[in-house]
Amino acid sequence: MRQVIVVVLTTLGLVACGTSSGGGGGGVYYGADGSNLSDVTPTTDSAAGEDGKATTDTKTGADVATDVVQPGSLKTCIASSQCAINACQASWSASCGQTCANATATAAAPTAAALLDCTVKKCLQGKCAGTTPPTQKCMDDCTSSDCPNELVACWAQGSTPGSKGCSTILSCLTNCNSDPERFTCQAACYNAVNTTGEGQFKTLTDCVSANGGDTNKCVKESLACLSDGKSGSATCYDLQACMGKCAAGDTTCQGACYGVGSASAQTELLTLLNCVTASGANACLAPTITCATPTGSVGCIDTATCVTGCGTGATQAACVMDCLHKCSASGAQAFAKLAPCMQKNCANCTGSACQSCATSKCLSEAMNCNSN
Repeated sequence: MRQVIVVVLTTLGLVACGTSSGGGGGGVYYGADGSNLSDVTPTTDSAAGEDGKATTDTKTGADVATDVVQPGSLKTCIASSQCAINACQASWSASCGQTCANATATAAAPTAAALLDCTVKKCLQGKCAGTTPPTQKCMDDCTSSDCPNELVACWAQGSTPGSKGCSTILSCLTNCNSDPERFTCQAACYNAVNTTGEGQFKTLTDCVSANGGDTNKCVKESLACLSDGKSGSATCYDLQACMGKCAAGDTTCQGACYGVGSASAQTELLTLLNCVTASGANACLAPTITCATPTGSVGCIDTATCVTGCGTGATQAACVMDCLHKCSASGAQAFAKLAPCMQKNCANCTGSACQSCATSKCLSEAMNCNSN
């Protein structure tokens, strides 16, 4: 019975199974290739036209700000930050971006300085101080987890809200990884989002920042962004079944599934995911049964047999959900009492030994299960 209540929804991938901070491996900002929101370091610099829109510099190679030394020549925070990172990427130091800072226009200076100051204090002199010089990857990852508010403020400076939902920004950011003007591209992703989406994305970044980059503690905020805050009429069981059909890392699919669930179904799924994150799957039988929405006619004994046969691996969670969904309401209640007793006293039993253990250790629960 060890696997009775294993319910890790592995198909959620990006939402529920991410790593805690930068560098890839899943998480609320992560793409399928392991890239994340911290990958905002441009590879070439840009300047800005009078209309505030970035215009690509036609220079190639390691342009390190020698062409932008004139005061005020960098009109936006995006252009200033891109210049600074180009200047610093070969050898990070507290002063490597000073030439760019001196060339930043007055209106852009406070926002650019805030981002630069944060990366210097929290990354260069903090998380990335252990390497000499700090690696670009460390600086990128740290900017994402420790300076998200400053980063978003830089992207948004002087912009007006777009028309797209929050869900579009995540896939858009991933697509920018192949763009040589990556910083400008990602800023455009953010600025294409409407006011509601911006609010949802800010709530998400605030949560990630408050939790030290641990995306597992921001499941609610992640799903709100992925679904654009939508809800429908589907049950929690329907939601997880829909998500189970999504390709790994397909946040668009995951968000669409979550968005068709009723408000109560979304709450039930969040309760389950938060339980799994906090306590592990084996401690989450109650929310698993609630999400499974037992509406069938199968009794407790047959349900226990079904669950025990789910085995292990990627398909186990979906199998357990299906078994519980086919169970009757009374059978599910009986199973909810039997399973913890078996887990505690008969976790390693197999075959007929489980029946003997149940009779000796969980007799009242087993009898109740047998009659429901």
